[in-house]
Amino acid sequence: MSLYDVFFALTRVEIHLWDRVDEALRAEVDVPLGRFEALLVVRRLGPCRILDISRELVVTVGGTSKLVDRLEETGLCVRAPNPNDRRSSLITLSESAAAVLERGEAVIEATLRSHLGAHLGGDELAALLGSLRVVRRGAESPPTAQ
Repeated sequence: MSLYDVFFALTRVEIHLWDRVDEALRAEVDVPLGRFEALLVVRRLGPCRILDISRELVVTVGGTSKLVDRLEETGLCVRAPNPNDRRSSLITLSESAAAVLERGEAVIEATLRSHLGAHLGGDELAALLGSLRVVRRGAESPPTAQ
């Protein structure tokens, strides 16, 4: 086994799971997973800036701005002037977003239960989550000298 094998196995699983969850969300709440994830970030942070969402999702500010534009167009979020910085807006969830989030989270849970939970037990899932957290912390840290 090589790191190359681990990398490609991990990315294939991620792609498969993303596609299944995305399909289920689109079918049930008409919101793709990328947008749904942004809604979750805004709910967790409360009123926040594009930059805050961008950092959480690890995507560009420009991409995040377009993502928020789409959420705003569909009535799931609202932009308001930032009283502390005239150059930015504060993003909040609309009233209709609550129902989308509630239903969407149930859809995600059911989809992951059938595509992930059906193959791993509780201890295995906990170990996997622990390992992924370690890898993510390492990936987000500055590289060390070789």
